[in-house]
Amino acid sequence: MAVQQFLDIFEVLLFFLILAVTFKAFMSLDITKHFQKGAIWQIQIVYIFTSIAVSYLVLKAFMNLIELFQRIFT
Repeated sequence: MAVQQFLDIFEVLLFFLILAVTFKAFMSLDITKHFQKGAIWQIQIVYIFTSIAVSYLVLKAFMNLIELFQRIFT
């Protein structure tokens, strides 16, 4: 049970770490040419939600690998 609690805490911390990296990476993309001039808050929403979605997918893939290795080696 302690291992599962550790993995849950690790998953939350890793999500925020991946979110920060993903958000920084998406900020380097220029998507303003796909929006109308002055649509600042729409661009911010797209950056935020895309970063959250990609972070979640990367996190779930990483956690599935960890759980797979845990089942194989224990």
